[in-house]
Amino acid sequence: MTTSAQRLDILHKSGKTVFSTADLAIAWGVENKNVLRVDIARAKHAGYLVAIRRGLYRIAGTDADTLELVGKLKNNSYVSFETVLAREGLIRQWYDTIFSASDRKTEIKNAYGTFAYRRLPTYILNDRRGIIHTGMYAIASKERAVCDYFYAVGYMHLDDTSTLDKKTLHEIASLYGNKRLAEDIKRLAV
Repeated sequence: MTTSAQRLDILHKSGKTVFSTADLAIAWGVENKNVLRVDIARAKHAGYLVAIRRGLYRIAGTDADTLELVGKLKNNSYVSFETVLAREGLIRQWYDTIFSASDRKTEIKNAYGTFAYRRLPTYILNDRRGIIHTGMYAIASKERAVCDYFYAVGYMHLDDTSTLDKKTLHEIASLYGNKRLAEDIKRLAV
């Protein structure tokens, strides 16, 4: 098996769909940055690696998982807000934009979609209660997404609250230290 084929095999076996430059260095066992830069350029030229943007790549012929891409586009972020609320059936509206919590408000548009990052204070971002790590990306539990939304945006009527765990919801809400959020959670009548 050629080196290129071995490297492609390593990437496929990882299960990931999006690779940062650091991911490629670890997967391929390359420590020298100049060697890594040349290896990536060769992989792109050979057609088995496609640049998503500078420093981010996907395997040619495969689609990038947009939820995985969210965390790679902006470090210290996790999928939350309307994206999780819609996926969990708490709201019936569907949004083309993928919403995430981050340390800075920004919006990134590219060929893979629109990615909106809403700012949450560092002490909230660093508290991992209610954050699910899938191995590929981080996503808020439905209770954490409700708290994130109510904290950052404000109260919103939810279509179906029957699947929310009241104890977990109040526990997560307490980490924000916000009276308005606590009142909004009470209004839910979970």
